[in-house]
Amino acid sequence: MRALILALAVVLGTANTLPTLDEEIEALVTEGKVDEAYDLARAAAKRGDADAQDWLGWFHETGKGRKVDLKKAAEHYRKAADAGDNHAAWRLGVLIDSGKVPGRLEDAVALFQAAADRNFPAAHVSLAVMQATGRGTPKDHTAAMANYLAAAKLGHPHGVRGVGIMFYLGEGVTKDVVEAAAWFLASAAMGNEEAEQSLQSIADEVPPGNGRAIVERAKAIAAELGAEVDITFEEDPPAS
Repeated sequence: MRALILALAVVLGTANTLPTLDEEIEALVTEGKVDEAYDLARAAAKRGDADAQDWLGWFHETGKGRKVDLKKAAEHYRKAADAGDNHAAWRLGVLIDSGKVPGRLEDAVALFQAAADRNFPAAHVSLAVMQATGRGTPKDHTAAMANYLAAAKLGHPHGVRGVGIMFYLGEGVTKDVVEAAAWFLASAAMGNEEAEQSLQSIADEVPPGNGRAIVERAKAIAAELGAEVDITFEEDPPAS
């Protein structure tokens, strides 16, 4: 009996260390064992696993180990989304919004909204874009700003850049080029190349003498979001 109890304790103690199906598939993909990952996802999908359906959608959308088949991708994403998978709902919405699979813009908005309601960062960003541009939903800059901020607070660099865009355009907030630059800088420091491009594109519009203030504000934004970034201020060399 003692041996049985000890054995049970070992099993229970190690149960939480076992990889999830999602982790197993991701590891196989990372190792280049795409066919094995696909077979594992397909088998799990037949058992009704939503994560597996999402992976199958991803395989068919990206063409990893398979020919690109957006129709099949959408079918798998739909099954996973109906089961509450956030990534699948977001990707299906993106495919519909981009016109790559049939569907109304309103359908894409509904999918983004469903995933955003469950705090999926990328869905907040996509929903914000739809609200800011009035695609599939009435134009609402205040709601767009709220969703960009929600994504930013969840650590999504594109959400941080989106806030900068709203400040630059003066949509949902008072136009503030310096504040926009700070959000772009914070996003760029988080690894967003598009934000770096945005910062460069508005550089000539930033009033002179604001460089240090922008850096300090960007550092404060990153700190508020809990992002670890390395931002330093360098004085421009004197004109020769």
